[in-house]
Amino acid sequence: MVRVFVIAQSAARAQRIRSVLSLDHEIDTVRLSFDDDEFMSQLSTSNAQIVALDAACGPADVHRMTQEIMHKHPVPVVILAERSADQAGTRSIQALEDGALTVLELPPESDNVGASSTGAGELCRNLRLMSEVKVVRRWDSTRFESFQRIMHPAQENAESRPPVHIVAIGASAGGTQALQQVFGGIHETFPVPILVVQHIAKGYITGLTRWLDEQTPLRVRIAENGAIPEAGTVYLAPDDAHLTVDSDRRILLLHDAPVNGFRPSIARLFQSVADEYQSNAAAVLLSGMGNDGAAEMRTLFDHGACTIAQDKRTSLIHGIPGEAIKLRAARFILPLPEIGSALETVAGGVRNAHRISGDA
Repeated sequence: MVRVFVIAQSAARAQRIRSVLSLDHEIDTVRLSFDDDEFMSQLSTSNAQIVALDAACGPADVHRMTQEIMHKHPVPVVILAERSADQAGTRSIQALEDGALTVLELPPESDNVGASSTGAGELCRNLRLMSEVKVVRRWDSTRFESFQRIMHPAQENAESRPPVHIVAIGASAGGTQALQQVFGGIHETFPVPILVVQHIAKGYITGLTRWLDEQTPLRVRIAENGAIPEAGTVYLAPDDAHLTVDSDRRILLLHDAPVNGFRPSIARLFQSVADEYQSNAAAVLLSGMGNDGAAEMRTLFDHGACTIAQDKRTSLIHGIPGEAIKLRAARFILPLPEIGSALETVAGGVRNAHRISGDA
């Protein structure tokens, strides 16, 4: 039984969230809080395993409460939000920098009734999985720098490495913070385009794009069908569309069925990059649940592409990169602070990445 502490904007909102969670018999809503002056004392005595924080509380309160939880009583925090296309979406994304794991979509009220509710079922499944994440008092990108490397580094012969013409990145839960750090380690003159699939609640990709564009040196845009990817620019998959590249190496957005339960799917992006670029690509799997893209990273590996998996110690959730490592699909297994510099290297800079010949 997973114990969930709900912080909502009002009693009505709290009851609405509770009604969604009650559809899953493995979830116990241990407390409903809508008095933000008392939420910390309530949380500390609730024995909750995860906090579901209502985005309707407002960006300022979401930011403040997430910070307070991560400093005083660190447990996994997820933001529950309806679809949003306005600037509130951007400000909700900023709570992820404070330590929240992700933004999950709160199903519309018409989708709340009945055990077959797809949206409610997906929300509850994600809450159960994220309740197992081990969190620290706050996300601190420097806290991993003193970790001893798992493997001894061995220099790779740069002359034997195929040139990289594109980078593809996949991320899920915990990936938004990871993307910020990776892109923060890449110069604005990066010589190739970067395509990204990030699993996130519908309606929040605009906010994530704006936030990353403001926080990192790179230009960050939502991918548009038919666009020619430009060097030094990050293209995020839009809602409800698979991000791929066509035979002319233009962006091709597809509305086919979900793959591995996702649209956009990391698997579709990686497979199209493998088809069109083969060895002239780099692929990265960052923090996230499940296995979306792991098998397709192996395909890229077999084509001779540069493949990088985030290591376990620096991943909030090591599901996807861990699956790639099990498949021996990763040429490099790197801590998060080194991935940006590794991409700079394989795209044409000084060698900073370290060869990993075994599993992390």
